[in-house]
Amino acid sequence: MSAIKVKELNKYIKKYIAMDYILSDIEVEGEISNFTLHSNGNIYFTLKDEYAKINSVMYSNDRMNLEYSPKDGDSVIVKGSVSVYEREGALNLYAKTINLNGIGNLYEEYLKLKDKLFNEGLFNEEDKKKIPYFPRRVGVITSPTGAAIRDIINVLTRRNNTVDIILYPANVQGDLAVAQLIKALNYFDENPVDVIIIGRGGGSLEELFSFNNEELARRIYNMKIPVISAVGHEVDYVITDFVSDLRAPTPSAAAELVSMSKEDLNNSLELLLNRMYRKLDYKIETEKLTLKKNYETINKNVFRNVEMGKLKLSALREKLILNSPKQNLNVLKLKLENSKRILDNIKLEKIIKNSMEKLDKQKSDLDFLILNILKRKKYNLIEEKTKLVTSIKSGVYLKNIDGGILKSARDIDVDEIIDIYFIDGKARARVENISLRSDELE
Repeated sequence: MSAIKVKELNKYIKKYIAMDYILSDIEVEGEISNFTLHSNGNIYFTLKDEYAKINSVMYSNDRMNLEYSPKDGDSVIVKGSVSVYEREGALNLYAKTINLNGIGNLYEEYLKLKDKLFNEGLFNEEDKKKIPYFPRRVGVITSPTGAAIRDIINVLTRRNNTVDIILYPANVQGDLAVAQLIKALNYFDENPVDVIIIGRGGGSLEELFSFNNEELARRIYNMKIPVISAVGHEVDYVITDFVSDLRAPTPSAAAELVSMSKEDLNNSLELLLNRMYRKLDYKIETEKLTLKKNYETINKNVFRNVEMGKLKLSALREKLILNSPKQNLNVLKLKLENSKRILDNIKLEKIIKNSMEKLDKQKSDLDFLILNILKRKKYNLIEEKTKLVTSIKSGVYLKNIDGGILKSARDIDVDEIIDIYFIDGKARARVENISLRSDELE
């Protein structure tokens, strides 16, 4: 047999391989490395395991059908055919599909559930509850040992350390996760807080898949309390993100959303104070303009009456000359009485002017009084807040059976049951007697 060309050899090998029905439609499991997206749209990569590797190619028209973006390190199952690139004599795996190993079916389940719940209206914006502006009690459902709870505590403590954090520990992945997450939501429905954060740190699709559960999604949708979903990183999306009342890109971002900083609180108080001043000034100016308008109207009437009186007196004078003395005296008497009424109106003008001056003085006194009252109330508010924070930080504070913090003896009734919280536990007590001190500032 005579020698053949290299080209002919490679062509023969390619033809021989194409005749193998296994190699023409095969699934190969391995890890992606040397991943390259060419400018022509083709994908070139190496598929390897711990023992061997094979060069792989996916053409651009097949790449358009991919449901995810492959990258180095992905464990995948590649479906395609094996052939030889004749010019190089290289054996290649020509990929038709690439699926992440073990989660291709999970992603399909995620898409089906997402479409189902969307069509049922569970993602509707009009059904979402409003997140409270200044929550005092925040429920957190996550792993007690994960990074998520540490991030939430750090952010809340830094921004506003008066916010109570109630952690309900739960598995966030694995077979027990869904049941524990639902149990935690049931607990907070029976023991209300202002808002709930449910979530975990980042992970693979398989690790986050507990948050793609239909039963968990429906439980979140039916919660009475607003729920914030904070699962994974910013690029991760799960079903709980869509059914919750608000999606936070990370657990830290969720903590930012539910905490108003002390600086923001002070700014809000200043805005309220300025708004109150503006309303008072507007009310006073409106009343002042009304009085001024009434004063001008009365003044015009008085002036008109005086002028009319002058005309009538002039006419009377002429009649006195023509009429009899007795008749003139009667007419004069009537005219004098009318003139007296006109003079009384002139006195009323002076009274109104004096009233306007008194009103201006009362307005100044009222401004001064309101300013002092607001300063005292703000002082009392700051003092009460300081007492509350000091009490909580000291490790001892009181709450009623509904969980509300008791700041004053006026908040307690005789025979009421209260809880006393110490640094190492709590005690329940019944109030037998209440003695009140008179406030120094009222």
